[in-house]
Amino acid sequence: MMCDLHEETETTDYLLDLINHKRKMLLITAERFGIESEKTLICSQELDELIAKKQRMMKPVGQGLL
Repeated sequence: MMCDLHEETETTDYLLDLINHKRKMLLITAERFGIESEKTLICSQELDELIAKKQRMMKPVGQGLL
């Protein structure tokens, strides 16, 4: 099975766009509701999940295996 590099790039670019959008939303939410509000916490956790997903996508195959 061949790897479609173009499709992977589109997916990565889309995920970066989502991360940047969520980062902006986090800042807006924190300013509006405070950094300790539940809404800010939820937004922060969603951003964390997106960043973790991006990191997993960028991890080379076999890295981290003992």
